[in-house]
Amino acid sequence: MTKAYISLQDLRCRLRRRLGGGMSGGPGETAPSLPWLDGLGLELLPSDNVLRVIFPHRYFARWFAPHRPAFAAAMQEVWQEIRQEGAAPRLEYVLAGQAVPQPDEPAPPRIPEALFFAAGGQEGTPPLLPGGARNAFPLAMARAVALREPGRSAFLLYGEEGTGKSRLLRSTAQALVRAGLRVILAPAALFFRHCPFTEQTASLFWQQADALFLDDIQTLTGQPRCQRLLAALLERRPGTAPMILVLEGGPDAPDAPDALGTLDAWEALPASRVRQLPSAELTPPDLEARLRYLQQCCRENALDLPHGHLRLMARRAAHFHGLRSLLLRVKEACTAACAAGAPRPSLDDLERLARTEPVQGRHAGHRQILAEAARCCDAAPADITGTGRRARLVMARQAAMYVCRRHLGLSYPELGRAFGGRDHSTVIHAVKKIGKMLESDKDVQDLVARLEKCAHQERPLGPDEGGVFRR
Repeated sequence: MTKAYISLQDLRCRLRRRLGGGMSGGPGETAPSLPWLDGLGLELLPSDNVLRVIFPHRYFARWFAPHRPAFAAAMQEVWQEIRQEGAAPRLEYVLAGQAVPQPDEPAPPRIPEALFFAAGGQEGTPPLLPGGARNAFPLAMARAVALREPGRSAFLLYGEEGTGKSRLLRSTAQALVRAGLRVILAPAALFFRHCPFTEQTASLFWQQADALFLDDIQTLTGQPRCQRLLAALLERRPGTAPMILVLEGGPDAPDAPDALGTLDAWEALPASRVRQLPSAELTPPDLEARLRYLQQCCRENALDLPHGHLRLMARRAAHFHGLRSLLLRVKEACTAACAAGAPRPSLDDLERLARTEPVQGRHAGHRQILAEAARCCDAAPADITGTGRRARLVMARQAAMYVCRRHLGLSYPELGRAFGGRDHSTVIHAVKKIGKMLESDKDVQDLVARLEKCAHQERPLGPDEGGVFRR
């Protein structure tokens, strides 16, 4: 016999009795109390034949999960008691207006805890930022992100190696962590290696993280899946969510001497999404910023150096990487002098240390020249510095040595170290050979002209600025 009306209270009592062991709940008999059942909200939708089960909060949903199969089975049996015909209603589980996944559905992906940034003990000593009038704009944009100013929550930061991009990223992340935000700061390659999301589930990322800072996105070249996921994260980003992408080189300026053209090699849609972001270039730190950096490093390393020593070091390296490398060499020299009972290194000693500093720490431009020389002969940069003897490879190697010598001012021993540990006499021969061939060989002229474009930004300043390299 079919009843025309079904009371939700009657349905709840019958469910409670069946789930509680079959107690009748008749006169003088109390139906058992089941807290995980009593807290549920029930709503019957006859037109859709749906019984909506409403959880008051997500923790209740987790508490209820183990009992879900028993609840569904009891619902089938109770329905047959109440109505002898018709299918039992379909159960729909709801939390805050959103459907709760069924047990056979995969759990939503979670961001690994290791990707979240924690300021830790660095809160009191934030990283020193590159200063100077040239970097006022990128610093202002980072400050706007840290303060979460409306409409200024995301941008693309680019520049050559050693200009302090990672420092600026870390300083901004620290400010947001102190404000209570969940911040992810990671190299792009590491982030996408451990990111559990896809283009379809990108919106779930922003339910678990408040800010995303990715360093070295040029490493995503040749990885279309990662590029498309980055585009999806940008598209689904809430308008106020802080996001900074860092690119070494330039985004889309193939004619610029230091442009790496990384975005030009990306898929069209991800590249356009990144280019739509406001962008700012971080240039090499000025002399005063380099001095402040050296002073902070000296405090961290308990190294007492006169101001004159620091100023000479700041004039001999134009980037943070070079400063750090030179300072470590000076620290080793000070330690050795102290152990021998000798005075600390003099200015002349520092000058010699600066001259013998590895070229990789002093100049960023030679890497671009090596990369361009490799492209000219369809090879890899490692082939240029290697031992290959193909005619085109040898010509590109010698032309790169010539350009580095002429435009970067590197010594012959420095060039030998930069080009795979070769003897300085090999470099002298290469430079002289290219110089003679330039007089009549059109192919060599074109090759050198192409490499000189890469070297144009790494030229010495006037004598009043101590030979520091700049754009």
